[in-house]
Amino acid sequence: MELIQRRMPRDYVLIDSSDYHYGSLNCARDKIRSMIDKVATKKNYFLVNKGDSIEAILPSDKRYASCGLDVKERLMTPADQADAVVRDFMPIRDKIVAWGFGNHEYKLMNTMDFGRYIAAQLQVPYGTYAFKFTATDRNKRPMHKMFFTHGYGSINSNAKDDIQKMANRKASLKHKLCKSGFSDCIYMSCGHTHQLLVVEPTIENKLYLTDDGHGIKQHYHVLAEQNMPFIPADSRWYGCSGSFLKLYSEPGSYAISYGEVAGYEPSEIGWLEIHVENGNVVRVEKVIA
Repeated sequence: MELIQRRMPRDYVLIDSSDYHYGSLNCARDKIRSMIDKVATKKNYFLVNKGDSIEAILPSDKRYASCGLDVKERLMTPADQADAVVRDFMPIRDKIVAWGFGNHEYKLMNTMDFGRYIAAQLQVPYGTYAFKFTATDRNKRPMHKMFFTHGYGSINSNAKDDIQKMANRKASLKHKLCKSGFSDCIYMSCGHTHQLLVVEPTIENKLYLTDDGHGIKQHYHVLAEQNMPFIPADSRWYGCSGSFLKLYSEPGSYAISYGEVAGYEPSEIGWLEIHVENGNVVRVEKVIA
């Protein structure tokens, strides 16, 4: 993994994104461009990428389907797809905090590291599969740390009730990210599952009681400092950053996606936005594109 540090404003927004899948006919490229435009036009907006930027599926791969390629944009090969990513993101390269690497790029690791290629062309820090980001103030003092990984596996629930199903998925996301072992990150995030999820700190503003020897007093838990060597798991934010890969192709295209064949659920197209005020993460929002 990599350790990435950057001087940041005390008030900023970091877009947490992944799973673009350039080269697939089902890539919502117009939504990606809307995200890029938001970073380009808004003050103190920055972006993190966590991999699967390209489809990177070759004819030898069982998921390959020629009808699912983005022929119109001529994104037939992984190299074509990577170059298209570079062209789209070049205008905001100064606002890209880090560029990551996913399992789709990993499939071609024995020939070329396309994540590293894209980062090099954009001249931005390369995070590889997992990385930590330290945001420092203008005096180079750490304000907070974040953990990012492309992710692995799935986040599922067999609950019949929708409320319980969502609770199970959030608990699974939290458990998956806590397994990284890092204790000093106020925000932890993965991609890969194509789900848009946010888990808020569960202990913040939670009632607890004490006594002063004479009576019972009530208090509410508040995390006073986000730059600490140990942040309790219940005091952190967790995110899963969605995707830009539509499950179904446009009617009339006669394209078939491997997700459709596998029976995947439709995913929300979008990203997460981490809002920082006065050096502290104050909220994380889902953005549906």
